[in-house]
Amino acid sequence: MVWVVGYPDSTNYGTILFSADGGDKWVRQGEGSKALLGANINDVWAVDENTVWAVGEDNLILKTTDGGKTWKQIAAPSQSRYVELVSISLIGTDNIWISGSSGIVYNSKDGGNTWTVINSDVLNNKYLQGIHAINSNVVYVAGGHEGNNTRGFIARTTDAGQTWDSVVPSDNFNKHRWIGVTSSDQSHIVVYGGASYYMYSHDGGQIWKNDSVPGTGGGGTGGADINCLKMLDAQTWWGAFDLDAIFRTDNGGNSWISQGPAPNPGNMWLLGIDYYNKDLCIIVGSGTHLNIGKIIKTSNGGQLWKLEYKINARLQKVSFIKKTIPFSLFKIK
Repeated sequence: MVWVVGYPDSTNYGTILFSADGGDKWVRQGEGSKALLGANINDVWAVDENTVWAVGEDNLILKTTDGGKTWKQIAAPSQSRYVELVSISLIGTDNIWISGSSGIVYNSKDGGNTWTVINSDVLNNKYLQGIHAINSNVVYVAGGHEGNNTRGFIARTTDAGQTWDSVVPSDNFNKHRWIGVTSSDQSHIVVYGGASYYMYSHDGGQIWKNDSVPGTGGGGTGGADINCLKMLDAQTWWGAFDLDAIFRTDNGGNSWISQGPAPNPGNMWLLGIDYYNKDLCIIVGSGTHLNIGKIIKTSNGGQLWKLEYKINARLQKVSFIKKTIPFSLFKIK
């Protein structure tokens, strides 16, 4: 089971798409729901077949507990309507972390019944585009500076949000904004972002190394942005980039394999990626100028990508639940 979220189409309802068969067939959810009217949805996290969370602009937090048949808005802890919530990460089923504009970080330890607004001078005036909880204590945020989002910012807490410290890469590697953070375990962590830049640690964040993905295009910018990166394990990472670029590494970033360009429609930003296993991966993209979105899928580790769905709306992110699904459903048609 997998969910995709995005912005409204001509119906003016935020886009939530659901597939029960690993991405072959897609069903629209929430159309006509008051909770999704005018909703620009930025990120999604599928906990299990019933419980899914999503966040978006205007301080929007959404939840379903019936597999998407009904969606409801959850009252955000901050009263500011103008907060843009951009990223969500969970530990287990109940420990929820959300980040966004104006240095906002929310945390709930009881499945969203109560919330804490994290206050830290370190986070003030930051656009926190990505958040990633490694465990109940260690959480990373990444993004840029409000008003100067071209310059990167990274911070980390090791005490469940009570205190935060900046993570400063060597050699002025913060000169491009960061977009997200991911990990395969507590030791292996990657921060990724603009111009194909990323930095990684193999020792839980004590030592960081700077790097970039070659050959992604990007013209004078130096490379296409890494909009979303997921680690299947410490060695295998899959990335979705601007310019319809898809890259994968099977040796922890020592070398990268181009798996694109993505199927048409072209000239798109690939904004979200998630995997079920080393063969099955889904990417969502949005038009750079046109109001169009696409869902593409591989069932053979990226050797072949197929266009599975197209919509006149911006698609942002995708989330699998890790559930045993019959392999026969994933054969290429």
